[in-house]
This record gives sequence, structure tokens and C-alpha cells, in this order.
Amino acid sequence: MNDEALGTICNYLKPKMFEENAQVVEAGQPLNMMLYIIAGSMQAYLPIRAAGEACPSTLLENLEKGMFVGEQLLDWAAKTKTFDDQPFSFKTVQCTEKVEAFALTVDDLKTLVVSRDIFQRSSKSEVYSTLSR
Repeated sequence: MNDEALGTICNYLKPKMFEENAQVVEAGQPLNMMLYIIAGSMQAYLPIRAAGEACPSTLLENLEKGMFVGEQLLDWAAKTKTFDDQPFSFKTVQCTEKVEAFALTVDDLKTLVVSRDIFQRSSKSEVYSTLSR
């Protein structure tokens, strides 16, 4: 990814703050943003359902500084033709402490893809490594 493309992406990143115990993403709900964690930590849970009833969740992973939440949006943006098929989260993500992150919203991602064609020319791994610098 060239410096101009990286600069364009950075112009769309927005700082976000989440308080301890805040639920950032809920399983089964549309993903509205991708987050890059710069401070704090979160936990991702996989909800377990039995006969339509909510049961305790299973811890999937701990998310810390330098990690992403909602990275499925990159694959979706690279593959979608209409943006009518926004992906849903398969996990619930909750803050275990105060979290600072940079967010790229779905609407901003759409704008980047439609007007700049940035994500269709770049591989997902290029985007991750560039944003992690």
C-alpha cells in the first residue's frame, strides 16, 4: 500500500473511547466499525444457545493493544458488489478495562472502496500491517 493510500485511510480513522465493561459488539448484530486497539483490553465471547435460550458464553480470545475487532469488514468490503449485505458479528466483544481505539466505520469504508478503490487493490494482510505501524 502506498503512502497516499495510507494517508487517505488515516484521514478516516476516528478515536473511540470505551469504558470498562462496555459492550462494543453484540453477536448477531451488524458490524458497524472496525477497531484497532491502542490501549486497554477486551474479551470476545462466543454465545452458546440451547433450544432458543441464551446460555453462558464461552471465552474466545483476549484482545489487547495492537489487535483488531471487526476485521471481517475488510473481507466484506473487498468482495461485496452492492454493500447491501453488511456482515453480522458472530461474537460479543466487551471491554475488560477502559479502551482507546481507532475506528473505521462501515460508511467510511464504503466511501474508501467506492471513491478510491483502496481496499480492492490491497490485500487484507497489507492493510493490517500498515495500520499496525
